[in-house]
Amino acid sequence: MKPQPIRTSQIQVIRTGRAHGAWPLLAETADGQLVVLSSSHGGDRCYRWDPETGREMWSAELYADGGPGKAVACPPGGGAVLASANEEGVERLDALTGEELSSPYMEEVSTVWDVDAGVLPGGRHFFVGAGSDVFRWDAVSGDPLGAPLTGHRGLVMAVTAVPGRNGTALIAAGDENGVILRWDPKTGDRIGNPITGSRARIMQITSLFLPTGSTLVFATDFDSTLWRWDASTGESVGEPMSLGSEYPIVASAVVDGGARLFTSGTDNMVREWDAAPAS
Repeated sequence: MKPQPIRTSQIQVIRTGRAHGAWPLLAETADGQLVVLSSSHGGDRCYRWDPETGREMWSAELYADGGPGKAVACPPGGGAVLASANEEGVERLDALTGEELSSPYMEEVSTVWDVDAGVLPGGRHFFVGAGSDVFRWDAVSGDPLGAPLTGHRGLVMAVTAVPGRNGTALIAAGDENGVILRWDPKTGDRIGNPITGSRARIMQITSLFLPTGSTLVFATDFDSTLWRWDASTGESVGEPMSLGSEYPIVASAVVDGGARLFTSGTDNMVREWDAAPAS
């Protein structure tokens, strides 16, 4: 099937003065409290900021060899929980206070390259991690949710919990061979065929629920190329796009009703893109 057209117009470029500047973590607790977190490129330290004043509320030292994978879950009655991927598994912190949380099941799976947060259709919040396989844990307790998800023929480098209309719709994970697989997050059943296109290692994968009701999956690879697919069908959306900087990081958001991508790399720039499929 012919790829759908997509607008990739660049809206603005921000000079940040440092590499990988687009690395915020934003979340809203069940009682409406906004949680603004950020981390350094090396992933060895995390900060919480007051969104009104910009004042630093806490900072915490993370595992020394931590990576870029970090996610925040905000379960009802559970405040906010930060998960950080590293070579020893996953650390959990109270995102409101910076206090470390006990997570023995999440710390015993060896190297985890990436982590994301999602919500099951029944409202249960969870974390998903990418490593030798794909792992699922309860966000509040840190307990495992079923067996690891398998099927990749190499290390799983990146993972995302893809949102839908009624909570998380699926899990998508990319490996060192450029292949992306999808699963039902509750049952662990595989969804659809493998998504291919890139022949390079998937470096990051994220998703965006559009105002139109559809969801896109975005992935960057070791060749600094951005790929896009329809999350439900696995169909390609638009042509692959070079991001023009080494080791790009991508963040997605809906801004004033429009789908946006924010990309950053080693060139000290943050670029904002219109990510909506053309009508």
